[in-house]
Amino acid sequence: MKDLNYKKGRDGEDIAKYFLIDKGMLWVESNHVNNLGEIDLIMSEGDVLVFIEVKLKIGDQYGTPEEMISKGKISRVKRIAEGFLVINPKMAKKFSKYRIDAFCIVKDFEGNTKRVSHYKNIG
Repeated sequence: MKDLNYKKGRDGEDIAKYFLIDKGMLWVESNHVNNLGEIDLIMSEGDVLVFIEVKLKIGDQYGTPEEMISKGKISRVKRIAEGFLVINPKMAKKFSKYRIDAFCIVKDFEGNTKRVSHYKNIG
């Protein structure tokens, strides 16, 4: 089960990464880990560094990926993002602003992507 969740998570992150690249964002890093936790994707859009929480669900009969992103999760991502900026002062200097986004994906049971939604500045 753990391997399945890992593969599902990486699949979702790849979908989000390439979708956002196609929309003009630049990839910075995937799966950044510091002592506060992990951020799925870090990308940039102009002078804004974007920290992205990715959620993928297979089917939505048991809830949507959006429902998996709580206020506590957003707060945790924000703390991890601020930690990233502290340990990467060159990045903090290069980008005048940062924001927290969410990228939600729903696939069907055959593995086809049914829906993608990008929510900007959720925190």
